[in-house]
Amino acid sequence: MAILHITFSLSTQGSIKLAIRQNHLQREESVLSVNDVFSIGPLTSLEERKSWLATHIFRENEDLELYEDVHENWKKKIAGLPCDVDVWIWYSQNTHEEIGLRYVMSELVHKCCMVYGIDATEGLKRFQPNMELRHTGVLSSEMLMKLRPDAKRFSIEECQQLAKEWEELKQNQSTLRMWKDGIVHVEEDTLDPIIIECAKGLQVQHNEEWLLPMRIIGETFGVFNDYLSEEFVENRLIALVKQGLFELDGDTTDMHSYRVKYVGM
Repeated sequence: MAILHITFSLSTQGSIKLAIRQNHLQREESVLSVNDVFSIGPLTSLEERKSWLATHIFRENEDLELYEDVHENWKKKIAGLPCDVDVWIWYSQNTHEEIGLRYVMSELVHKCCMVYGIDATEGLKRFQPNMELRHTGVLSSEMLMKLRPDAKRFSIEECQQLAKEWEELKQNQSTLRMWKDGIVHVEEDTLDPIIIECAKGLQVQHNEEWLLPMRIIGETFGVFNDYLSEEFVENRLIALVKQGLFELDGDTTDMHSYRVKYVGM
């Protein structure tokens, strides 16, 4: 019986494809990625989501076109999924992939195929118990191969419950969600104090007033142990500029073409 692997990042997709090639696996296996970041943006409808992403995240029209193309490819593959294919969903315990799991299950709940899950966070406890896993995409093909024995079949009841939870998530208008032993809806400016503290710390540590946004974003990711996009944090940084908490020098159309300075109020 064939296997369709579903991942929530292109990096995980690439690593699983590499693992399949390297290990000469006997079953027919393919990999499909849901290329999105479910921790940010509205979930209420695809059109509302695309509009928000186009305004807040995508810099070029090509980014939106790629998003739409990948989504259309995903829908076609799932619509034509035969019964004799086992589905393996790869995820870890972070907001993005936990919501992604629920979204995928809403698409599969009425299909006749068997669905399995590999929770990388749980699986790593067997051989890397001290590793902090931000998201599955950081794992090598070798580590992913070690997780294959952890595939567990979802019962019909579990599939239905996860699909139901997706429908419940869609009812909330939030544009930012966090993982706190579960999915929690928070205000869009929740990260602002962390961004400010990271900028202040960098200014003191390096004795520099003006900072490249990527340095602040990287520092923020180091403190905030969840999966977000760089663009979302950058948007919050620009919002703080508009509030007068930072000064800006340069062209914001390119993340590498401007600097910011924390000035407070």
